[in-house]
Amino acid sequence: MKQVILTSLAAAGLLAATGAVADITGNVGLTTDYVFRGISQTDEKPAIQGGLDYAHSSGAYAGVWASNVDFNDGDEAQIEIDLYAGMTGKVGDLGWEFGGLYYNYPGVADSSGLKYDYWEFGPTLTYPIGPATASLLVLWSPNFYNETGKGLYSELGLSAPVGSFTLGGTFGHQDIERNAKFGTTDYNNWSVYASTTVAGIGLKLAYTDTELSKNECFGGGGFGDWCGGRAVFSVSKAL
Repeated sequence: MKQVILTSLAAAGLLAATGAVADITGNVGLTTDYVFRGISQTDEKPAIQGGLDYAHSSGAYAGVWASNVDFNDGDEAQIEIDLYAGMTGKVGDLGWEFGGLYYNYPGVADSSGLKYDYWEFGPTLTYPIGPATASLLVLWSPNFYNETGKGLYSELGLSAPVGSFTLGGTFGHQDIERNAKFGTTDYNNWSVYASTTVAGIGLKLAYTDTELSKNECFGGGGFGDWCGGRAVFSVSKAL
């Protein structure tokens, strides 16, 4: 999904005052296509991505993450900067997280009529099933991408270690209040993937798809097959 920005100076000050342990890490990556919820964000071209994360022993976290984008909109948006913050914890074997994410697209002028920035909030739950881990993500937006009204995204996931690899899959559903303005109907998306680490380099191969036909994907014309099935290969490095 993705990552996003954080800014909670008051909370950061409070946590620092407790003397609890905190950790700051970074990441950088390359991918053959930046796919978000089954739809290409880079006009089916490669992306370079990276971010910084702050994690506190109390369970509080925050971070910033960025990627190049290409929405075939006359180069109005060329970069996405995501800001996020939240809390994590456990109740028995049940892992929980509640966070907020802000998606920002610098350079998109209000005069263009394109208002891409939006917020999402919601929980993520994880639970072990034998060697596998199941997950449920629910994110709600009061005004989704490009002011398309209320949005709700829910996703089920399952992953498991197999030798030196992690194999997994996801199934998600995106609800959008103003479908015509967004360019698609409400839709399902899914993915399967395998990931591993070699000499400190993360490698991931995924196949993603949606139920949207080429004509249902932003009207078809000029947008290639952004919503179609594709293999995506990514490399990443933790810093």
